[in-house]
Amino acid sequence: MVGPPDFHLFKPAGVPGAGLEEIVLTVDELEALRLADLQGFYQEEAAARMKVSRQTFGRILDAAHRKVAQALVEGKILRIEGGVVDMPETRTFKCYDCQHEWTLPYGTGRPPECPACRSRNICRAEAERGPFGSGAGAGPRQRCRRGQAKP
Repeated sequence: MVGPPDFHLFKPAGVPGAGLEEIVLTVDELEALRLADLQGFYQEEAAARMKVSRQTFGRILDAAHRKVAQALVEGKILRIEGGVVDMPETRTFKCYDCQHEWTLPYGTGRPPECPACRSRNICRAEAERGPFGSGAGAGPRQRCRRGQAKP
């Protein structure tokens, strides 16, 4: 996983969350779901990507499937938090107008423009985009602005 998940809480629509029971899905369980169910990796390859044994990956994936199914079938809140996660300390961005690259620590937010030329035509560096970066399935994060005109 390249960064924290964009979404941390899911609940049934139209139902106040105050009275609903919560189920916690750990970040490593979410990553197992992403690798196996979204990306379509076989368990052996997914386990290697998570740096765990195939048996451990299978247990993580089984637990994740049970939790998601229970939340969907029983109308419970699904909260994503915790778990064993190895995340990089910095992110690298690239300007597609001047080709400048720079790094920022996680938790500082997405930069609005390139510090060198002030262009908004910026994106996470290709090598770093990973599962929750820009592109299909990126979620609410701002998508890569590549190809857009300068403001």
